[in-house]
Amino acid sequence: MVSCLAALGVAAAAGIAGATHVRTPHPTTFTVSRLQAEEIAAVVGFIRAYNRANLKAALTYLEDKRGAHGQESTAATDCDYRRQTEKIYVFRSGFARWLRQRFADHDRLLLSQILDQNPAQLIGVVGVRFARRKSDTLRKLGFPRGIVPKITMKLPLHFHRGRVKFPFFALASRAPAGPNPDCKLVAAP
Repeated sequence: MVSCLAALGVAAAAGIAGATHVRTPHPTTFTVSRLQAEEIAAVVGFIRAYNRANLKAALTYLEDKRGAHGQESTAATDCDYRRQTEKIYVFRSGFARWLRQRFADHDRLLLSQILDQNPAQLIGVVGVRFARRKSDTLRKLGFPRGIVPKITMKLPLHFHRGRVKFPFFALASRAPAGPNPDCKLVAAP
């Protein structure tokens, strides 16, 4: 019960912090299970580590996942906003390289919503939306207040030894050659 309340407190604090800067939907009443609260806490914990440029803390949320042939399958996808295409970072080493690049760019994500709208799968996957993204690159591209990310991320979550982890983090979907609609630059209000 204590971990459930702590997770909800963390999630609530993250929501309150962002509510003063960005229009967000009106809060509604809700009920979450202990496992759902732990999933919410993991998403919020990763975003906090990301925004604080804490590599060690951010990597604690990454699952070391192996594919059918024993190959590591962890990854991150993100936008190259200059070209408006996606970039893919594979393996734990690629994920860490992606984080270091984002930290060097002073990249920050403002969480908008964590969603679970699939009654058939109440735990194990959440949707994540961001209200704003800011970075040095976006400032140089003419977006001093940042942008509104276009993706709603589908984030699979797994429990390992009592901790919630994810195998990948996708800030852009994989798209055919050419501009990726997830990477469209839309100015934040």
